Amino acid sequence: MKYLMLFCVIMGFAVTGMAQDKDEKTTVQILADSELTITGDTNINKFRCEFNTSMLERTKKIEFRVTNSNVTFKDAVLSLNNMGFDCGNKKINKDFHALLETEIYPEIALELLEVNMKDRKLAIATIKISIAGKQKQYTLPVEVRNEPVNCFIGHLKLDINDFDLKPPKKMFGLIVIKEEIEINFNLTVKNQFNELSAK
Repeated sequence: MKYLMLFCVIMGFAVTGMAQDKDEKTTVQILADSELTITGDTNINKFRCEFNTSMLERTKKIEFRVTNSNVTFKDAVLSLNNMGFDCGNKKINKDFHALLETEIYPEIALELLEVNMKDRKLAIATIKISIAGKQKQYTLPVEVRNEPVNCFIGHLKLDINDFDLKPPKKMFGLIVIKEEIEINFNLTVKNQFNELSAK
């Protein structure tokens, strides 16, 4: 979960319009003011878990191919440490990690497969998410902003049943986490290939 960071970063490249129909490699930088959250509901209230973006790799090397408005990727995988999420309360944090089975599966893996630029302000991304040993593929729209820096905004709703996750129950089953959660991201990135795109 975001990002998701990796596919948002590389869309900055697609917008700049570099060389096409050949394999490319570049390095991108995720800026500190990026945000990634997971939100959800129980039968009595809502919860919000924020990811500490300082735990991300600040720079990432990426291999990809651009064909017209489509960008495909090879081994574009980003791992997020589950312990980077803070839900604002120790008990909620404990339940959140119980849900993700953090002791057995300490990371969430995100693999960017493809990005299609509908126009300069909208992209459709295809990603594969791995949680608790299960994988699921999703397609989602992403808003693209390019000034003053590259910014990518999006939301993805997940059903925890897709990953066979078993939410903890409290007070003899009276408090129950609902099955749908939402990933929200607002990411700012810096491209390290600007000098190439200018050629």
